[in-house]
Amino acid sequence: MPALRYLTLVTATYLAALLGGCAGPRQGLLQPVDAARAMPAQRVVLAVTTRAPAEQPGYLFSGERGREVSYARLAFSMPPGRQPGALPVDARHPDPQRHIVLASVARLDGVRFARALRTTGAGAPPRKALIFVHGYNTAFDAAAVRFAQIVDDTHFDGVAVLFSWPSRGGVTDYAYDRASADFSRDALEALLKQLARDPAISGVDIFAHSMGNWVTMEALRQLATATDRRAPGQIQKVVLAAPDVDMDVFRRQATRIGALAGRMTVYVSHDDYALRASRRLAGGKLRAGENTDLEQFHRLGMQAHDLSAVEGGVGRNHGKAFSDAATLAGIGRALSGGQEQRRQGQLLTGGLKTLGHSVTAIGEALLPETTP
Repeated sequence: MPALRYLTLVTATYLAALLGGCAGPRQGLLQPVDAARAMPAQRVVLAVTTRAPAEQPGYLFSGERGREVSYARLAFSMPPGRQPGALPVDARHPDPQRHIVLASVARLDGVRFARALRTTGAGAPPRKALIFVHGYNTAFDAAAVRFAQIVDDTHFDGVAVLFSWPSRGGVTDYAYDRASADFSRDALEALLKQLARDPAISGVDIFAHSMGNWVTMEALRQLATATDRRAPGQIQKVVLAAPDVDMDVFRRQATRIGALAGRMTVYVSHDDYALRASRRLAGGKLRAGENTDLEQFHRLGMQAHDLSAVEGGVGRNHGKAFSDAATLAGIGRALSGGQEQRRQGQLLTGGLKTLGHSVTAIGEALLPETTP
């Protein structure tokens, strides 16, 4: 067997073993039900994506790179009696009485997206925005449905924005996904600038996981060097969970980002098997998410938490930040800072118990895709 083919096979097998295996073909979750069947309880997610449109129904956007940034508004019908953290879905036989289903979807242009920023969420503007940046091996439909569940479980009443970059949703596509992360950093920077200029937005929080941290850190690094200083000032909290970023590069990024690093909280674990695989593919260089020398993060001005003592977690220990209730409570407090002032002490989560129950939602949304 030629050496290159052998290396490719070994790499694919290694990643599949560590990251939980490939889900294989499945039907997409984003096929709207009849409007008359949808439940009155609905959650709206605005999507900004660098993905190309999907040809296969039920996905809306594919894992390929788009020629331009695309926008969408998705309203999800939430079933009555659903327990916090549960994700009942059925792509083939969706039942609004039992499942989270897509009630309506609209593709937007830039003008209509800007209008949606002003009309989405409860109460009068300005409203807080929460940007969700998923990780490697995540299809668009899975990320969108999970984000809707997170919004529902946390009772978030601001503007929920999914930033979705072109992950192909396969464990053997690590190199492609990594390049797609590079491809998307300018678009995330542009989104942050847009939100900073919009008087309907009171502030921005960012929640990133795994390879989504690379997109996030690069966009923030670029903002730090821009002449327009409004965007860094509007960013209130940044949570970086299991960052799949070379620690040397991460340190340089944080130094360039400057004062904004003081608003960041990092979650790490020394036994994250996915990051071990990434390190082997990256020449043996330590990933930031597996670096448990917390003093290195403190010197960068960041808060940091070692989750090594937390058992398990979805994604072969890659999702510990989302699988421990106490950890999720800490993340909730971190993300509630700006909103806490605006809502006179109410947490973004609407209660730490609810946030703890949403662990599965966040973890599986951001981690390697599995068949629901």
